[in-house]
Amino acid sequence: MIEMKKMNDRSLKFGSYAFVLTAVVVAIIVLFNAVLGLDSVRNRVRFDITKNKLYSLSQPSITMLKSLNKDVDVIVLTEEKNFSVKEILEVLKQYNIKSNGKVKLKFVDVEKDPTFIKRELDPEQTKGIQEGSIVVKSGNKSKVVTQDEMVEYDYSTSGYPQASGVKIEQAFSSAIKSVTSESTPVIYFVKGHGEITKEEQLSDLTASIASNNYEIKDLSLSGDIPQDASAIIFAAPKTDLLPKEREKLQAYLDKGGDAIFLMDVQGDTTELTNFNLVMQRYALGVNNDYVLEGDQNWYYNDFNIIIPHPTESDVTKSLDPNSLFVYLPNCRSVVINQNAKDYVKPTALFMTSDKSQSRSLVTNKDSNGPFLLGAISEIESSKPSKIAVIGNAQFVTNDWMKSAGNNGTRYVISILNWMQDKTDSVIVPSKSLAQQPLNLSEQSKFIAFIMLAFVLPLAVIGLGVFVFVRRKHL
Repeated sequence: MIEMKKMNDRSLKFGSYAFVLTAVVVAIIVLFNAVLGLDSVRNRVRFDITKNKLYSLSQPSITMLKSLNKDVDVIVLTEEKNFSVKEILEVLKQYNIKSNGKVKLKFVDVEKDPTFIKRELDPEQTKGIQEGSIVVKSGNKSKVVTQDEMVEYDYSTSGYPQASGVKIEQAFSSAIKSVTSESTPVIYFVKGHGEITKEEQLSDLTASIASNNYEIKDLSLSGDIPQDASAIIFAAPKTDLLPKEREKLQAYLDKGGDAIFLMDVQGDTTELTNFNLVMQRYALGVNNDYVLEGDQNWYYNDFNIIIPHPTESDVTKSLDPNSLFVYLPNCRSVVINQNAKDYVKPTALFMTSDKSQSRSLVTNKDSNGPFLLGAISEIESSKPSKIAVIGNAQFVTNDWMKSAGNNGTRYVISILNWMQDKTDSVIVPSKSLAQQPLNLSEQSKFIAFIMLAFVLPLAVIGLGVFVFVRRKHL
């Protein structure tokens, strides 16, 4: 009888402990879920398991946000309940967190406040802001972020554009940097000589340039070069400058303007005489040739895809070491005049190995390397002017960078920063929407099968047996 009483007491005591322990565990779970239910906690304690981190910010954007010294409002001109693009909302939450609250998301129902756009965002009504627009605003500066800026399209299939990637971070980092900067340099892409257009194959390049607080515009040399032009870019011109155009370009450079010449292989015997006349003032020029690399360590897959040797310069020293190497397909060579005047400072950018060869498209004669594929030059005067000449333009096109990486974009931005005496840059590549299958090795598949089919079920059964035996001997 006494023994039975002791067993009952022990069972009661164990049962009480078990009840208290269960209550504590339940309370902890309830409290944990309540804490995680708070927006401020849930947005910070999160795991982005998407392959390309669609809902996370890259380090360049985080660094830029941490240095913000101004408040920024991201204004969505619609009711919050009507805005359901979760990708944008999730990314904007991270902008708020990483900026320590300086970037705030606001919704404005313009039907209830019809004067808001004119009163707060666009007094002159010239920006095309309307219901549904997303506007980034800081102080008196604002910028509209459009859908085209947030989505990357693929035009290669079926003749219709297909969404292939997202550029949400790229678009908002660009807008935030633009509205918080004291000034925005304007970069003009020249057209009229068969150049590659921004819309055709340079949208990724121009988006990255814009992300670094530059405004992008088109320019035709049939008119005057605008006074606000900080630099102008020629992207693969196929025909030469007209005499009047050369005069306008030279006058612009003489006043302290800057220019980048991305010169693809000419393809015929036509000489770009007027372009070379402009470059000669900087002790630079381009050859009408085609360069092949003979050292297998310095070409990729084929002799015409060159991995040039980078040289130390004001451009390369500001690049991350991982950004120094680029793939240049189908190059022409660049020359530096060694008898440059004292006030002209040309510097090599990158070059081939001594095993390379070039063939003149004019004489069909072969020459042995090494060859210069890119150079920069500065005229030191009361109105200093800088130019860069690269014997390739394909390396910054959308299609090429999809397969070869965007280090070419980094070079162009570093050149622009050198020209503008800037040291900051934000380069955010688009994030692909392509679904990649989960590929497991045979060994991984076998281990996963054993774990799911045997180990996990046996562990559950073993735990049940242990509890049963334990309770039976109480």
